[in-house]
Amino acid sequence: MKPRLDVSAGALGVVDTATPLAMGLEYRWRAMGRWSLVPGGGLVAGDDQSRYAYANLNRDIPLERAWTATISFGAGYFHDGSEVQLGHPLIFQSGIELGRWIEGGWRVGLAFDHLSNAGLSEHNPGTEVLVLRVSMPLGGPWTQPSTGAVASVTDAEPAAASWRSSSRRISSPASAR
Repeated sequence: MKPRLDVSAGALGVVDTATPLAMGLEYRWRAMGRWSLVPGGGLVAGDDQSRYAYANLNRDIPLERAWTATISFGAGYFHDGSEVQLGHPLIFQSGIELGRWIEGGWRVGLAFDHLSNAGLSEHNPGTEVLVLRVSMPLGGPWTQPSTGAVASVTDAEPAAASWRSSSRRISSPASAR
């Protein structure tokens, strides 16, 4: 799978009373290793002047048809804003996203992240971020993710269904010769 650029818009502090608007930009490299972990790096900016620059690891988990769930864990530098103040500059992030692959290798998803200083300071309120995320492939023609979310750029049939239909072409080992 090609590297991707993710653009997001939503709100910080969705569980709290403060809900500044948030915009984000993240670059995700190619999947690496046996577990297909995808390293990423990005920035989230709140309209209360809060900023979060981070690095993370993501893992896509294919679901039915063209749907996928993504889990992520990361850490970065947080600059407190007027409404969201997390008590320490080192902040850890954990999150989940539900996304759908669409034409041309693009993906649209809804992501929910938790940010916390993990007890590095006495003041550790944590906060949640809810965003709509649009992910676009970079670097030329898109190819199918190795996990099989979508069969091709123009064909939205899932890889599993594509495999089943091709296996029907050979009715027995003798006809394959």
